[in-house]
Amino acid sequence: MIPTKFQLEVQKSLKEGKNILLIAPTGLGKTFAVTSDLQDKFNKTVYAVPLRSLGGGIQSAIHELKRNGEEINPVLHHGDSQESMLFSEEVVVTTYDQVVCGVPGLPLSLPLKAGHAVAGALLMSRLILDEVHLAWNISRDALSILLGIIDFRNKFGLQTIVFTATLPKEVAERISERLNMELLIVGEGGLKDDEGLKIRENNRKVTISTLELKKSKELDYSPLYGMLEKTNGKRIYFSNTVKHLQETYDKLINAGMTEDKITVLHNRMPRSWRKKAEEETHTRFGKESLDGDWLLLTNQVAEAGLDISADLVISDPAPVDTLVQRAGRCARWFRGKETCGEFKVIGASKAVIEGGKGIAVPYRSKLVLDALKSIPKDQYLIWDEERRWIDKAWGGGKKDAKKAVKDSLDEMTYALYLFDRAAQEHKPGEIANVFREILSIEVAVESGNRVYMDDLAERDLQAMLDQGKRPETSSISLGTAWGLVRDSDGGAAVIRYEDGGVQISPTDSVRLGDVLVLPSAVAHLHPAKGLCIGDGSVVEGAICSSEWIDKKEKEERTYNRTERRQKLIEHTQGVMDGTYCRLAQNGSYRDALIKILKSLEPQKDTDQLANVVAQLARVAAAFHDVGKADQRWQDKARSIDPDCSPELIGRTLATEERIGIPHAPPCYNAIVKTCELLIGSLDSAEYLVRTIALSAARHHSSFLNPATVAKRFQPHVDTAEFVQTVLKCLDAPSEVRGRAEEIIKAAIDKPTSDKVPSVLPNNDLFPIYALVGRAIIMADREDAAGHELEQWRATS
Repeated sequence: MIPTKFQLEVQKSLKEGKNILLIAPTGLGKTFAVTSDLQDKFNKTVYAVPLRSLGGGIQSAIHELKRNGEEINPVLHHGDSQESMLFSEEVVVTTYDQVVCGVPGLPLSLPLKAGHAVAGALLMSRLILDEVHLAWNISRDALSILLGIIDFRNKFGLQTIVFTATLPKEVAERISERLNMELLIVGEGGLKDDEGLKIRENNRKVTISTLELKKSKELDYSPLYGMLEKTNGKRIYFSNTVKHLQETYDKLINAGMTEDKITVLHNRMPRSWRKKAEEETHTRFGKESLDGDWLLLTNQVAEAGLDISADLVISDPAPVDTLVQRAGRCARWFRGKETCGEFKVIGASKAVIEGGKGIAVPYRSKLVLDALKSIPKDQYLIWDEERRWIDKAWGGGKKDAKKAVKDSLDEMTYALYLFDRAAQEHKPGEIANVFREILSIEVAVESGNRVYMDDLAERDLQAMLDQGKRPETSSISLGTAWGLVRDSDGGAAVIRYEDGGVQISPTDSVRLGDVLVLPSAVAHLHPAKGLCIGDGSVVEGAICSSEWIDKKEKEERTYNRTERRQKLIEHTQGVMDGTYCRLAQNGSYRDALIKILKSLEPQKDTDQLANVVAQLARVAAAFHDVGKADQRWQDKARSIDPDCSPELIGRTLATEERIGIPHAPPCYNAIVKTCELLIGSLDSAEYLVRTIALSAARHHSSFLNPATVAKRFQPHVDTAEFVQTVLKCLDAPSEVRGRAEEIIKAAIDKPTSDKVPSVLPNNDLFPIYALVGRAIIMADREDAAGHELEQWRATS
């Protein structure tokens, strides 16, 4: 692909390390613009989209890029597709919920115990926020959180790219100025004569009008149904709700349309069903698809990110940015020839839109009304016209939009305080709930009036979980999930990862990361319509129980289990080297560390400071597993694997049985004491040393507080020799090596609470804590696995 002017300008700014706010019309190649430099060199990237359904298209687009003749392999990671291993890959395509909870170290769809490792990965990565309008329509708090994350990253010199087709110029100028972002608007300034834009304006002829519903006490959709049924060719209908989309399908089938003419695509479909529907959608509506008499019934999942087009596109009333995105699926193939289409927006009265009948849900009614009032008339929907429409109606009009963005910018500290509170309470949902209407819960169904866990159950769900089976799930919004749990009246259940295992139990609540299992009296599956709300026993053709799939092999591969014995000193040396290399050698870790230190200590030599942090991290890694030199831990390990060597055990051959004795807490005091012996008085470095020591102590749990652990370290008879060997590996002078007993005593003693830093997200040293913590965790896992698990440098 030959880059156009705006794509070249974006690539230039990316290489200069600038933060970018890009505004460009649909269909012009924004994804290529912000990712094409991956073809030139390694660049760790997290690409975030608001909805899970958008991720697959982005993943496919990046997969087409090649570097040195080889494909770039992005992974997809969100609630129902966990391909990433702690964000270790070069490119991770994920969702907003994963990012907003990952920044403070409270990840979703990944173990909370490794939270600071995910926070560290985000610090190492370029962050791309795509299609931001889908989040901004939902909540002003959501906007504050997104802006707060950008501001947080900007403080530490970390690159962030935001792009959309739908943001007023004055709003964009205010955001870019406040957050130090370069504003690039296609069609203005140096991008006025973009080649792709010229082709779009000359070849794409899309008219826009309203489709009025019949006026009555109840909404009468017969004009819509008639147009969908009787119009020939390709047409797409965007419904705001899955419920009405499913009702539309029923109406059309009852009117005589054949099922094979209709594709239904929405988020409430089991993953394999949705994949099949997406493939059919691309076959019928994708680029170079054949002409045909096809209808696509869809919702927000197809309005952005799916590269599809139809001659007729009809949309429920929605905010202006959503309507512009939906219009972008009309007459999309304009590059080779002139193409024409119609975009129709369903019109409804103010009383209907504000009346809670569902036609505007989940959007705020004022935004919907403003969009309807200012629909362009009697002209083609070209980029300039789209911009004028956006400027008039976005955010409730110019005055309200500017005030809303000003308030959100002023309330960015709200995001950081929210991060702190969520971190203190270990509740990622405190953050994610702000996005509840675009965040998802995975749902399965089970036949009956309730999900039974006793002898009344048709099948033993816990036994199925223990066998490695998992239900094939559909996605619903968090808000909808709460309502369905209430409707279940105690009959629902949740699947959660708890205490190292997967458990199912009855529930009267649901949180992000759960798999919700609903009784079929509340919800059921339909072969064409997906997950439907209502009693499946009264619906012909309903499927009342979800299929369960064997995922054991995949999970074992994900966690990179290995079967090899290791001596404790052997494993320790491997983790020391792996941690130090990450922070001392050129790559994503070192780059992020330098940027963070430049922000924290702008007057000092950041290379020298980075070397100090790398050395301290090496000390922390050297003692991260000193707790395994505990007599009880060694006895239990030897009982599991009697054939281990007589030396201190680092890992046993048998990996299925857990040792169950916490070994991380003793390292905290041991690391601090070792640093005191090596450096002398810690003075101003004490807080940094304790922060790094805590990151090591939390290599198995990001919530560990060494001051509150009940069990005390009981040194093995060989512990002193082990500590002396470790000190020798650290090139400690003989005088320090002779004081190994002081380090062991420190490991035995429990620190007081005032000596353990809180290291909340608002803390200046949180980025160092997260980055070093990640380095230790990944070095630990790689050494245990015996091979590389993470891409952090070009030669990885």
